[in-house]
Amino acid sequence: MNRRGLLLPTVVALVAAAALVGVAPAVSSADDCPEASGVIPASALASPVPARACDLPGAVVAAGPLAVRVPLREGESVTAAGSARTGHPATLTVERRSGTVRARIRQPDTGPTPRPRPPVSRMGRAHGQPSDEPAAAPTSAPTEAATVRCGDGAGAWLGTRWNGTYRWTMRPTGVPGYLGAVGPVRDAVRAAANAVDQGHNSCGLAGDLALSQRYSGETVRDAGINADGTCGERDERNVVAFGRLDGGLLALTCLWWSRGRTVESDVRISDAPNMFTLNPAAGCSGSWDLQGTLTHEFGHVFGLGHVSYAEHGELTMSDGLPACTANFRTLGLGDYQTLKGQYGTT
Repeated sequence: MNRRGLLLPTVVALVAAAALVGVAPAVSSADDCPEASGVIPASALASPVPARACDLPGAVVAAGPLAVRVPLREGESVTAAGSARTGHPATLTVERRSGTVRARIRQPDTGPTPRPRPPVSRMGRAHGQPSDEPAAAPTSAPTEAATVRCGDGAGAWLGTRWNGTYRWTMRPTGVPGYLGAVGPVRDAVRAAANAVDQGHNSCGLAGDLALSQRYSGETVRDAGINADGTCGERDERNVVAFGRLDGGLLALTCLWWSRGRTVESDVRISDAPNMFTLNPAAGCSGSWDLQGTLTHEFGHVFGLGHVSYAEHGELTMSDGLPACTANFRTLGLGDYQTLKGQYGTT
């Protein structure tokens, strides 16, 4: 047998071994790198492109008013989600895995609309659900908004969750003077975090969620979010802070995560004049309830995405929060059930 004949079985064996261990196909070449100066549009990364060959780690990827920096760490993803005065139709995620970078934009209006789901007994009872126990006399009739909130089971998930306690701090520097003393502002922020942590809802459902958060006091650190809405780099701290936000944003949440596990999350709240109120009441005009807005943001912190305002406008995780109402300080049915699906205790 000649030398070529001796080598052939060896080559075949090596090819077979490579197939068995699942060698990944070669990624796109540097010729497929997005052409952009400064900021890369997320649409240019709709398909994976090589991270190193295109010099992408640390680059800024943008979609509308949202932007994130490409993770420096292999296997990590960054998500930007928030709320805005005129609706906020998208969440942006940039992921780095297997040597490539890819951007994903989720538009609530472009996906299939989830059918409203009836309440289920293991999650408690809601308005209109039959009960085996005699009903107590109602103290007041439910409002139309509450009835809708408790009959709409729509929800969206960002793909990541906290496996441990979310420990966060708040930066008092930057709290707008028009809101008054820092104490009541801090109380409103903490109440919003507690509403999500404890599963407070408008529907009488037991708030037994296996998630937790803990306020760890004040900090001099700023949130890792820039005024232009860019999620920066991780600093191993979870910070809630006021500051300038462009693009009509009320607030913005950034999450850093890997393999479905969140490792860090910051929240930046707009400091624009008269943007928020601590007590929306008669006479309110053009101001958003701070506590309700932050309940929405802490929903993002724990993994909730947006649902369409056009179809699900009474839910707290709607992508358009109306001004001058305190209705969104608690969770609606879909908000609660989506969290329950990820953090349920039963």
